[in-house]
Amino acid sequence: MNIKVDYALKLLNEIEEANTIEQALWKIGDVALTLFDADSVTIIDVRERPYHFVVLKNVSGKTANELEEKLKEGSVIGKNLEIVKENRTPLILKDTFEHDFWLKNEHSPRSWIGIPIIISEEVQYILDIDKYKPAFFEDAYKEIAIQFEQYISLILTKLNMLENFFKTANMDPLTSVQTRQNFSYILTRNIERFRRYNRKFTCLMCDLDKFKEINDKYGHATGDEALKIFVRAVKESIREWDYIFRFGGDEFIIKLEETDVDGAIEVAKRIKSKLSTVSSDVNFEVSTSIGIKVYNGESLGEFIKLLDTALYKAKNKDEGIFVISQDE
Repeated sequence: MNIKVDYALKLLNEIEEANTIEQALWKIGDVALTLFDADSVTIIDVRERPYHFVVLKNVSGKTANELEEKLKEGSVIGKNLEIVKENRTPLILKDTFEHDFWLKNEHSPRSWIGIPIIISEEVQYILDIDKYKPAFFEDAYKEIAIQFEQYISLILTKLNMLENFFKTANMDPLTSVQTRQNFSYILTRNIERFRRYNRKFTCLMCDLDKFKEINDKYGHATGDEALKIFVRAVKESIREWDYIFRFGGDEFIIKLEETDVDGAIEVAKRIKSKLSTVSSDVNFEVSTSIGIKVYNGESLGEFIKLLDTALYKAKNKDEGIFVISQDE
C-alpha cells in the first residue's frame, strides 16, 4: 500500500466541498476507489430494510438490483453488512470465498472492506470496497479504513446538521412541513439521480376532503387544525427521510424514496386509517383523497400534471386512492 500524502489530501478536500449528503456520498465513492486501489465501490443505505444502493462505482445497475433482491430474501447473504452495522467499525474480508454468507459467482469480489458511515451516532450507510483479487486487502488497510470512517462520518454529520437547519428554515409556518419552493428543488435532484442511476421514487398528492365546508361551518381556525391533524397522520405513516410538502392550501405532496407502487399504496392506506381514528376525537371529520405516481422519466411539469390527474380520479374512488400509469 503506497499512498501519496498530497494526493490523498486533495481527494479528501473534494469530499469537504460537497453541499449535500448526496453529493458527499458520491465523492466518497470516487475517493475510496483511488485511496484503496479498488476495482469497484458501492454505498448501501442501511437505515431501514430493505437495504438499497445509493452509490455505484464500476458496478452496473443490473448487478446492484440482483444483489438487492438477494438481500431482501433474508438469507445469510449480507451478514457482512450486519457485522459492520452492529460493530460500528470497518471489517476486512481477505478472501470473501472463505465465508458462507458471500454470494459467489464469476463477478464476485474476492477481497472486501466494509466501512460504516455514522451520521449523528447512527450507522446509516455502509461503504463497500471491492477487489477482484483474493487477499488484496491485508491488515495494513485496517487503520486507514478506521481513519477514513472517522473523517467521512464527521463531514456527513455536519452536512446532516446543515440540511436539517435549512429544512427547518424553509418550513411552512402553519404545518411545519416543506414548502412548494423546496419541492421543485428537491424533486429536480431526484429526477437527475433517476436519469443517471435509475434510482426510483414515488409521490403521493393529497388534499383534504370537504375542506371548504370545514372552513365555512367551523371557521378558519378549525380549518387550520384540520391541516395540522392531517400532517401529524402523514408524519406517523412515513419514514424520517421521506418528505412532505405543502403544495398549496389543503394540497400536499409526499415524496417516498426507493418506494414502488405497492409500498406507496401501503403508506396511503396507513394515512387514511390514522385519519379515521383521529376524526372520532374531534367534532369534524378529517379525510383525504390520494393520487399516486411512480416517477418514470417525465419532466417535472408533466409529473405534477399526472399527480394532479391521479388525485382527481381518487376522488371518484370508494377507497379514495388512485394510482396513475404513464399513459393516462
